[in-house]
Amino acid sequence: MHGAHGCAGSVPGLLYTAMHTTRWLATICCAISLSASGCGAAEPPEAPAATLTVVQVETVTTVQSSAGSFLSPTPEQVVPAYVERGSAAERAESQERARIEVALLFRGTLAGGLSQQLDTQLVPASVASWSGIEHSFPHVEQTPAHVSWPLAVSSDAAAELDDTVSPEWRGWQDFRGLGVRDSAGIAALSAPAATLDFASNGLSSPLVLSTEGGSLLVTNRSPQAIARALLIYSHSGGVGVTTLEALAPGERRVTVLGPKEHPPDTLLELAREQLTDFFSASVGPELAPALATAKSIPFLETPGLRLIALLGEEQEPASVSFSVPLSGRQRVVLSHSEILKPEEEQRVLSVLIDPNLAAEQAPATFGRFTLAKLEFAEQSSDASASARASALLAALRSR
Repeated sequence: MHGAHGCAGSVPGLLYTAMHTTRWLATICCAISLSASGCGAAEPPEAPAATLTVVQVETVTTVQSSAGSFLSPTPEQVVPAYVERGSAAERAESQERARIEVALLFRGTLAGGLSQQLDTQLVPASVASWSGIEHSFPHVEQTPAHVSWPLAVSSDAAAELDDTVSPEWRGWQDFRGLGVRDSAGIAALSAPAATLDFASNGLSSPLVLSTEGGSLLVTNRSPQAIARALLIYSHSGGVGVTTLEALAPGERRVTVLGPKEHPPDTLLELAREQLTDFFSASVGPELAPALATAKSIPFLETPGLRLIALLGEEQEPASVSFSVPLSGRQRVVLSHSEILKPEEEQRVLSVLIDPNLAAEQAPATFGRFTLAKLEFAEQSSDASASARASALLAALRSR
């Protein structure tokens, strides 16, 4: 009996212990639930962060005479109406001058669309200095130390730019990225890329072209090896492309121009395919067509002799920073070395004999690098040609 009573008497204690344990477990569960989802006082979960990636394409353009002197790298261009023109670049005191083109293309994902404000800044490479913004989209603010570039990117499709806009800007549409506009909403147009062109003094071109005894010499002046380059010669008879492989630091190589066995239109299409393939090997099949289209005019369709190469990120001419973290970033650095052939230099000097040549006629007469060709003539020992070139340069720079 006593044993039975003792057993019966322990039941309430067991029930109490079980209930107490249950309440304790419930408290713990509720605490865990509160920390995870609010447990009756739930707050809405944070919105997923947008993923934003940028492709930064920088092109370094230099122009030299056949004797090797550096000339103005500023080209004559058809600039879209939506692009803001800045102050004209001052003539550099330094021998080496380059023109830097920066294009920023964006991609991003977010359910329901993406709209991101960016405060972007550019500072020049350590060996270089700014000498004037030539044009930009959207608007930029320049200080002696850096360039401030407020942008806005959104998943709204970029406007389809019509045929009146040069392929140098329209070509970026092949990338099909986010639309870019002014962060303050001043520019209603949403363009395929943010673009900025400026002049730089003291920036060396890693690859240079020169002539020696009728031969063309390619020299890699940089401390880095150049894996692959294209030598392009374009004139009224067509365009030829020659591939150069593996140029070691300091290496000089004699090369020849590409063959031209086809009609000009066929040669141009073949050259565009070569240019796309050249870019695809480094930047991939999505970016390469846009890059090739945007660069078709300066590289393939402008008469002249030039050397094109892809450089390493450590050779980028400008450092670009963003106010928000990026989920991905790709830098593409292009070297564009232009050389005036001796026969073109002679043509320029012969044209300058005409005293009736007006400044407004000069771009159509001399082509894309009019300023460079006139600077070459200004250095000529022919006093008459030098004086005419100086007068035309003064008129063109004052426009």
